[in-house]
Amino acid sequence: MPVTAGRNDPCPCGSGKKYKKCCERVVALQSAESLREERERKVKTRLVTWLNKWFQEKCIGEIDEKWSVAFKKCLQLPVEHPIPSKLAYTYRFWMLFDAACFRGERPVEYWRRTLVGASMQSERIAEELAGVHLCCYEVVRVNGEEVILRSLTEDREFPVRLMEPVRAGMLMFARLSRLVNRYELFGPYTSFGVEMKGEIDMYLKNQVQPTGGLNREYWHQNGLQVLGWLMQRARELEQSEKVAALPDPVSDDGWEETSQQKEIPETGALPVEKEWFRPPVLPEEETGLPDIVEQQLNLFISNYVEKFQEKTQSFYLHSIELFKTYIATYFGKRFTWPMLSGDVLSHFFGVWYVDSGEGGPIKSRIFLNTLKGLFRWIQDEAISDVYPAFVPVYRESIRNLPLSYEVCRWLRENGVTEAPDSRQLTGTVQLAVSGTEASLRVADHWLPLQMNGRGVPPTWLGQRFWVRGTVAVHGEGCSLHSVEAVYPHLQEINEPELI
Repeated sequence: MPVTAGRNDPCPCGSGKKYKKCCERVVALQSAESLREERERKVKTRLVTWLNKWFQEKCIGEIDEKWSVAFKKCLQLPVEHPIPSKLAYTYRFWMLFDAACFRGERPVEYWRRTLVGASMQSERIAEELAGVHLCCYEVVRVNGEEVILRSLTEDREFPVRLMEPVRAGMLMFARLSRLVNRYELFGPYTSFGVEMKGEIDMYLKNQVQPTGGLNREYWHQNGLQVLGWLMQRARELEQSEKVAALPDPVSDDGWEETSQQKEIPETGALPVEKEWFRPPVLPEEETGLPDIVEQQLNLFISNYVEKFQEKTQSFYLHSIELFKTYIATYFGKRFTWPMLSGDVLSHFFGVWYVDSGEGGPIKSRIFLNTLKGLFRWIQDEAISDVYPAFVPVYRESIRNLPLSYEVCRWLRENGVTEAPDSRQLTGTVQLAVSGTEASLRVADHWLPLQMNGRGVPPTWLGQRFWVRGTVAVHGEGCSLHSVEAVYPHLQEINEPELI
């Protein structure tokens, strides 16, 4: 709840009391707790980076060769094949926090004892990290953004802030890490629907009785194997449901639908009443980033960006800040990587970035190429399979976005004319270039664009752009009275509302 009331004003909560007598203390405590969480998260990110570097120096090699086989067996993967890239992130966290692969201990436990001269806060958080392990939790309650998870190893509940939609009865294989007065999901996690609860209950009942109990030691030794079994069981159930739902094999309906979906409209054939794709802007109190995404971006900076020279680092950091602003504004704490579809990325690059006023011909290339590094890293670390959605938008944008800035500058210098006796319309029009002539699409009609006696640059040939500004219509032609911005014509962006 954003606070704008004075101490003696009525409290915004609607209680009727003065703000100082009602929510002022609560808001102050919430603000202090948020700052403390942010400080602890930064320390934790730095410690995990140290742990990862230590692990790469001390443990990679023969240990990796041996334990990768164990990992693949637990998840019922072909031993003779490499670990799939989408599971690389899962494999690394399992090696760090669960597998007793370094001198009979989990690497995080051994690394914890090597810390010398660390601050008291770092030592405390490192001690907590040493206790992080894979476990299975049941969702017992959902209270808005707070989810209560109950561990299957002990009769204990954990409050976790989670933006992903879940419901009571679902299962989550995850690692929890303490963050001030709550817990957060730490690293990759896997969730299963309510229908899998009975499956795992039966499996554990059969498996645990011979071993003597469902305790923490059991999960250290068998947690990944249980996860692998449940993933396989879920695939089997899903496959059986698909087989049961197959349509009549002699029906032609499926083929006709597929054929229609493959039809691609010609450029300019979209209905003019369609607007640009624009994700709705969230209310201020719903903006922000999920904790897990903050962790991932911080790891990208520490593990990837910091290897570059200082100037290059500054380019990456600026692009990441713009990306975080966009996500926080349109998706907030409910954001997940699969939300970055082609139309979202096209809006981000082709509309929002232009409107942000941060770009230019060179800056936009730097912006796109640094984000290319981010999305490729997200793919390589198996955090999300968003890179395939990014690539086609990038290929269009890397040429058209820088060119749109050049078009904007050129039009302002050479394409703006005075037409005092003409009808003027303000909004967004489509600009098309054929040969050395340019035309604007106004009210669903293409009108030749009159300029100051100069032909358009040859690099524009065959290109289309969106021009926001004021158009003067006179006779059978038109001219630009003002140019506020020029946007690239990206295939994923639906047409805006035209003038």
